[in-house]
Amino acid sequence: MTLDNRIQTTVAKEIKEGKFSGSWKVEQTNEIPHISGSINLRGFNRIIIGYNPEYEQVRRGQLVIMARDVARHEINHRRYWGFNGCPRNLEYHIEKIYGPIAEALAPKGFNETDAHYLVNAFEDSILHADLGGRFSLDGITEFFSNVGRNMSEEQYSAFYDAHVKLNMFLWGNKKQKKRVAEYFIHDKEKQKQIAGIVQGFLRKSGLAGLGRDRDRIRALLNDENNWETIARAYAEEFSQLMEPNYALPIINHSGRGTKGRESEKQKGMVEGNEFDREMEKEEYKIRRIQRAYKLGDKIPPLMESFEALDLLYQSIARQLKLRIENYTETEQRPVFWFGERSFDPDRDNLRHLTFGFDDGGEVELKKRTHAETMNIPHKISPRGFPETRFCLLDTSGSMKYNTDNEHDNRGSPINIGKTGAIPWGDNSKYHYALLGWYGLLEYLKQNHLLNQTTIGLGNVSSETRIARGLEESKREALSPQFGGTVIEDSKIKDIFRGRRSLIYTISDGDIFNWEDIKDKFIKGAREHHYFHLQIGPKNKMTEDLEKNSLKVIEIRNGEDLANKVIEITDSSFRRQ
Repeated sequence: MTLDNRIQTTVAKEIKEGKFSGSWKVEQTNEIPHISGSINLRGFNRIIIGYNPEYEQVRRGQLVIMARDVARHEINHRRYWGFNGCPRNLEYHIEKIYGPIAEALAPKGFNETDAHYLVNAFEDSILHADLGGRFSLDGITEFFSNVGRNMSEEQYSAFYDAHVKLNMFLWGNKKQKKRVAEYFIHDKEKQKQIAGIVQGFLRKSGLAGLGRDRDRIRALLNDENNWETIARAYAEEFSQLMEPNYALPIINHSGRGTKGRESEKQKGMVEGNEFDREMEKEEYKIRRIQRAYKLGDKIPPLMESFEALDLLYQSIARQLKLRIENYTETEQRPVFWFGERSFDPDRDNLRHLTFGFDDGGEVELKKRTHAETMNIPHKISPRGFPETRFCLLDTSGSMKYNTDNEHDNRGSPINIGKTGAIPWGDNSKYHYALLGWYGLLEYLKQNHLLNQTTIGLGNVSSETRIARGLEESKREALSPQFGGTVIEDSKIKDIFRGRRSLIYTISDGDIFNWEDIKDKFIKGAREHHYFHLQIGPKNKMTEDLEKNSLKVIEIRNGEDLANKVIEITDSSFRRQ
């Protein structure tokens, strides 16, 4: 029997005995380490095991054993029959393991790839301890040995040394411990530090009090109610060993992209199991920030603030009632032509021609004479809609308050809603102003009018910051200054550049230097499709705008602001 047949047969046996109901595949690779595995954690329904046949020349017969145990490993991510598994499902993976680990790593400056790696290593250790109750796991030991053998000095990193030692404590026998011991770090001081880290984890997790009673150890590790505490302890202790190049290959993660290996991460690729790749998709990130927002939690750990807020406001804007114009009309058009006569070059155009035969049997051009028609819808251009859309957004300190400007005895805003994921609160004037702008973006997007390069935004407070392009405009919108309210004279020309653009302003109070800039501002506004949204009572600015026939809308209810932006835009430019 060939090596491939032996591996295929061995894996098939484990698939059957583990009662794995999904699909699976074994494939040859040229990778090192010489064995790898992955499981799709979204549905736990697809296992892929890769092996490099060259290892058969290094350690004859060991590839089959490694493939056997890697198959058991992957199945037990969900649950190998008769065992418990880890993490079992997506909810446990995220809430009980990834969350606590990411929270512990974030203050220490580690990136999301480091968190994915640590989560994989932690879950592997638990599921190995689970399997070790009945299986020897010689193949996992061989995998650890394979990793060490391929190191330049045949020594593990400090982190990996501790990782292997923890696994040996949880399930290894004397022979297995001896097998991997040759790859442990030789430096005695480093070994002392590693021992302290492992002992610290055992103490914090509660495992130290169980001695070497592996039945009790497995019981504690298999109880998902303990995972948050254990995962946090694991991250707190093992992160002390996460020095540059600490991350050597584990079964689901090569270590690329982690600390010291950032440049090895291929653009667009995510290391780890299939769920780690799912976590990088926008739909997952939206669910993640939405959940944090609904629970009143802060932005999830290791999720960048700008990205999180951008995705959150996009998702909230999608819930607004938008009027969508299809920009289509129906016209009768021919579906097919039939009938024919001889082509007359003196009176016929060159449309709807075909080849045929004349009465003498010679080939000639024929003109089709009849057509079957039907109503066909087709897109029309949204003529009249401004190409450039610009928002001048008041980001002064007063925008942190609600529309009633409520505050405590110290003048700090109160009753501004949830401030976990949205730092300025989801009942603040600034929140509703932002939602109005994001609502406009969603309106443009759904009407196929959103152009990345024609969006602009002005961030007006102690200084006037102008951004052009969708990405930069979003960054300005999500970076409020919360200072004074000044429109810099030198920026007005940039604000009103071009002609007949859609430009609107949102403010809740006076512009401090209005008298100095009003003539130039009004002159610029009259060159465009301009309107102003005033949150609260009118003032000198709004009076001057109205005197010059510029539209001013008074906003009393913050919740109406978002829809008002869309309503005005829609009514002004919709085709009649």
